[in-house]
Parts: sequence; C-alpha cells; structure tokens
Amino acid sequence: MRRELCLWREKTTSRNTQESRTDGSLSPKKGLIDVRTATVVAVSVVALLLLAGSVMAEPSLNGYTGLLRLPTADVQPAQTYAVGVTSSELQDWDDFGYYGTFGIGSQTEAGLMLWRDDDSAGNATFLHLKRALSDEGERPQIAAGIFDLGDDIETTVYLVASWAQGNVVGEVDGRTVRFLNLHAGFGAGQIQDFFFGADVRLGENLIVMGEFVDDDVNLGVRLSPSPGFTVDAGLMDVDDLAVNVSYTGSL
Repeated sequence: MRRELCLWREKTTSRNTQESRTDGSLSPKKGLIDVRTATVVAVSVVALLLLAGSVMAEPSLNGYTGLLRLPTADVQPAQTYAVGVTSSELQDWDDFGYYGTFGIGSQTEAGLMLWRDDDSAGNATFLHLKRALSDEGERPQIAAGIFDLGDDIETTVYLVASWAQGNVVGEVDGRTVRFLNLHAGFGAGQIQDFFFGADVRLGENLIVMGEFVDDDVNLGVRLSPSPGFTVDAGLMDVDDLAVNVSYTGSL
C-alpha cells in the first residue's frame, strides 16, 4: 500500500494544483490502461504456465485474495466473505484501510476497500474484481483481476498463475493443502510488470510468505489463531512493518 499512498498523494496534489490555475483549465484525467497492455499481460503469463495443483484463498493487504501485495490465482469461495482492517505503516495507525471481499459464484470475487490517510485530502475507495480462468483442480490455477476500478489512484489489471507443490500438510475448509505454493504474473498500473512470490505452509495454521512486487522484496507470516480469523505481519521492502487482520465467514 506504500506505493499506492505515494501515487494517491501525488494525484491529490496534482488535482489541487489544477484546481488553483487562474485559467481554470484541467489536465486530461488518466483513464483505464490501454487494452493492448492487458493483452500483453495475458499472453506473457500464459507462456509461463506449468503443471500445478490448487491453492487456498486469504485476503491480502489490499483486500483481494493474495499474499501481502501480490495477488494469487485464488478467489474467495462462493457464498463466503472476508472482512478486515490493514495498515501498511504500523507506526502510524492514522493511515489504515478496511475492506470486504465476497465470493460471487464459484469463480469470481468482488470487493471494496476504504483507505484513510491523514496526510491526504480525503479518503480513497478501491473497487476490485477477480475471475478464475481455470476450474478448481485444473492445472495450473490462473486468474485475472482488476483493482481500483474507479481510478482513484490508478486502475490496475493483472494476470497471475499459482502452482501448488510438495507434500500434503493438512486440510483447510475441507480441502487438502500442500507445503509450497508458487505464484507469478504480470500487471499494469499500481502493480507494474513481472511479479512473483511463494508461500510455505508450516502446518495448518502458519504460512511464511515472500514476494517481489514493483522492485520491492516483501516478507511476512500469516497466522490463523482460531477458525475464520487470520493475522498477517509483514516487512514491506524489508523495512516498514505492515499488519492485516481479517475474518472469513459464510453468507
């Protein structure tokens, strides 16, 4: 979320400057990213696909299912929801967000994140959608998504593939989970170019995560202290401490 905040502050400052021009003119508003970019994203990731198993769904710092910032090929299961609160800079709880993500059918999730930042003029609202492009159990798992549909900061599209590897280490929500999940994809917008990550499950309730997104290396852990509750703690760019607390339930 640190990159998103920087972009948001730049955009807010730019808007304020534009509004104060004596001639009243405004620069053209940035629209959705070029469709050709999205096509390149799709083609590039498909070329990376290998055989794999299924993975599990948990919300990221941005509300969509994923690791810390990295989206995975998971989607929120049908007729379930995840709600949570997150801060990308734990030393300043004046900057935080809260979100809700909902499973729509068996292959689609939709969500909303509200972000509050005392250093900016007002709050930001992020709408997001993700669609699984492969059926459950197919190899590999692939998903496409869009974040910040309203272009509050910068509309973002991505395509991602997830690979489940290693031995079965337990069962979560009636589904078997494996020791290692690998993720890789391409994005355009707030998430730029190639990104990749991995999560290692140390039993049913503890996951260690690592990812490379926007030239940042983010490391974290995900703990499930009781059914439905998840707590993430991460070092963003191995520097800023981030926390995400969520609850998942059935509709």
